Amino acid sequence: MRNGLLGLMVLWAAAALAQGPGTTQTPSGLVRPIGVVTQLQPGKFILHTDAGTDLLILLSDQVSVLRVPPGAKDLSAASKITVGDIGSGDRVLVRGRVSDDQKSLLAVSVIVMTKADLANAQEAERLDWQRRGIGGTVTAVNPERKEIAIAVPGAPPPAANGAPSQTITLAANAIPQRYAPDSVKFSDAKPSTLEEIKVGDQVRALGTKAEDGSFRAEKLVSGTFRNFGVTVVSVDAQNRTVTAKDAASGQTMLVRTNADTAMHRLPPDVARALAKPNSGSGSDSEQLLERAPALALAELKTGEPLIVLSTQGAKPSEVTAILVLAGVEPILAARPKGSDQVVIGPWSLGKGGGEDAP
Repeated sequence: MRNGLLGLMVLWAAAALAQGPGTTQTPSGLVRPIGVVTQLQPGKFILHTDAGTDLLILLSDQVSVLRVPPGAKDLSAASKITVGDIGSGDRVLVRGRVSDDQKSLLAVSVIVMTKADLANAQEAERLDWQRRGIGGTVTAVNPERKEIAIAVPGAPPPAANGAPSQTITLAANAIPQRYAPDSVKFSDAKPSTLEEIKVGDQVRALGTKAEDGSFRAEKLVSGTFRNFGVTVVSVDAQNRTVTAKDAASGQTMLVRTNADTAMHRLPPDVARALAKPNSGSGSDSEQLLERAPALALAELKTGEPLIVLSTQGAKPSEVTAILVLAGVEPILAARPKGSDQVVIGPWSLGKGGGEDAP
């Protein structure tokens, strides 16, 4: 939903990005910052821009305020609202003139996507991915045919001739996206190409299955993920990091966590169930993980084993975790001999992640 407001900027101008991410400027000197409303006050609010800065937005009685649904590319579905209808947490695109000190802006117009509308749209999108999405590990890539092959967790094994479990064909107007290094957020994924996808990568695709059995993808996101076991060496709860020893290589590494990292402690019965190679469907495994008690870094002890899922980071010895699991001894014990990857039941941990992942 982050890019919905960006699409509306074509109504005003096709100006290039001028003042950093989240802000554009017109030839007349008006700027168009995008961000989230915070600290509402009568006649003004603080805008936390996508560039990461805060800007005081001043609202006159004559300012134009329009509400648009998430994903809108034009104003055909816009409705007029008042300044008083703007709420904290709303995403807005503001047009106006910035002050000389660059700290405030007098708004000429405001386009609003409300927090409630965004939440409803995100839930609808999540359900759509759940209903029409597939995911798995890449086994082959054919950029010329706009086609990849994946092994789908829980699906029937490949045929004797080595055929993959599922073929995905990219729709003509679909642009692949790829997770950014060290990012756990789906919204940070960047436009990509099929050539960037490698065997062993994880893929999630949204679309429909064709009569010939292939899957036609309307959206596709890929990434190189690491799912591995570690042993805790030390914990820095203040900086939200764990120094750990990689169970496979014995190397010391730094595991970073943030607000988007999912952390759970598995009850013994859940860990034993997830360690079984045929413990149920992928969605069953996901639900078991999501229902497991939350884990705080301060609870971790030196020597405690963990399972960590992360994107491939810029440095092999440092990762930003998408998922951290404790109470995982049965799962690590069930790992195939010689493997440094962790698989929970039929569901590979490398499915993507972050709070806004599909």
